[in-house]
Amino acid sequence: MSRTSSEKLERVAEHSRRLRDDRAERRFRTRFWMLVAGLSLVGAVFLILGAFQGPKLSTAQIDAARAVEQPGQQLRLFANQPVDAIDPAQVSVEPAAEIAVTVQNELVTVQFLDRLAWSTEYTVRVEEVTAPGRTVAGTMEHRFTTPDGELLYLDRGEETDEVLRAGIEGAGRGDVLYSAPGIQRFALVENALLVARDAPDAALGDEAPDEGASLIEIVNLDSGRTEEVRLPSPVRVESVIASPAGTTAALVLTSVGVPAGEGEFQQSLVTLDLGGAREVQPVAGLDGALLRVRDAWFAGSGTGMLAHTLDGVLVQVDPEAGTPPLPLGDYREVYGPSSDGGSLSASDDFGGVLLDLASGEEERINPSLFEGDVVFAGETLVTAQGLRVQKVAVAALDGSFTTLLVADDGGGASRLLARTIDDRGSLGDLALAPNDQYVAIEVTPVLDEAVSDDRIVDPQPTSVTIAVIEVATGAVVRTLEGFAPAW
Repeated sequence: MSRTSSEKLERVAEHSRRLRDDRAERRFRTRFWMLVAGLSLVGAVFLILGAFQGPKLSTAQIDAARAVEQPGQQLRLFANQPVDAIDPAQVSVEPAAEIAVTVQNELVTVQFLDRLAWSTEYTVRVEEVTAPGRTVAGTMEHRFTTPDGELLYLDRGEETDEVLRAGIEGAGRGDVLYSAPGIQRFALVENALLVARDAPDAALGDEAPDEGASLIEIVNLDSGRTEEVRLPSPVRVESVIASPAGTTAALVLTSVGVPAGEGEFQQSLVTLDLGGAREVQPVAGLDGALLRVRDAWFAGSGTGMLAHTLDGVLVQVDPEAGTPPLPLGDYREVYGPSSDGGSLSASDDFGGVLLDLASGEEERINPSLFEGDVVFAGETLVTAQGLRVQKVAVAALDGSFTTLLVADDGGGASRLLARTIDDRGSLGDLALAPNDQYVAIEVTPVLDEAVSDDRIVDPQPTSVTIAVIEVATGAVVRTLEGFAPAW
């Protein structure tokens, strides 16, 4: 082949390559611009949709367990963009709950002012949510379920006693938290049990055990470790009071093994910090001596307390602050503070009293009629909403009295929560749940046939049971064999 022919073939081949390259480049440019156009179209669609849909919920956070234990807990709703201010009227909660609402950029905070109910699904819906500079509104909705409630109680056996914890929605006896002979009283403080039980004979001499001498133990529920509290002298524990928050408890102590009235403690109020030195700290009265009380309660989440003295005076005291007790009034009976700590129910010579703890003002709480009959009021507990859960006595034609547990909103007529079968039994101590959802009450089914367990400290009928009642409906949701219910 000649040189000229070879050059022609090379030029043809080069031209063919250029044509192929041009076609490939055109195809690439076409696909590239189609891709750009497609992405632009998709972006425009999302932009338009965003402009017409308004803010949406991205994530939500709430501690459901804490929401039933303490008021003021928050549901935090995170939107996909900053949002405008929200009026509480835009927020609905089902079941109903009182709330407050705040907004910070994309965060919407719904605060529950009261404790929530156990074992309940809540739906929180925020409507007409707008973003700055936009008029289109969106809706945010979140559902969450609260955990089951739990009740502690004491079940005494012939040789061994048990402190148990039972779920309200559960069945059976519940879980045994601690067992030992001769348990007198207990209280739950954080994740520890403070237990008073019969002291061994050898520890206190010959006379003290006959007077119900106590030893006090701290039981760590995580490790199971038990630690005995050192006491300054042999005592009997009259009551154990746990703070609703923190590691402080209070005890009412009476000296044993000495002539009456000569011991160091005579129904004396002391405190015990389970998270600190774990030593008994006496509480002083107005005269500087140990404060002698019938009963005492923690006023809130701090160290402040309310105490009903042996003289019938209600005083306010803060053991940590060291300030003298502040008298609040004279009362024949004091039943305790309301579940929100804002008021206290009591009675004087003229009947029932509701004391506002902030202002000091008193309000008469005369009982409403029950099924048209006049009743006589007894132990009264008050919910955060002002509902009275009350034991009342109704007179029969033969002059006898029947004790009932009623719910009274002050409207003139109360409704039944509990009574024994054929009115043959008796109703004992009450314990209102912290969120006011349930009340637990001790019930002796047949009083005439009741047999005592013959304990020196706080003897109880062997047939005593606990009924857990839903306050809103009066339904009995749980029964347990035992007594001393504690939430």
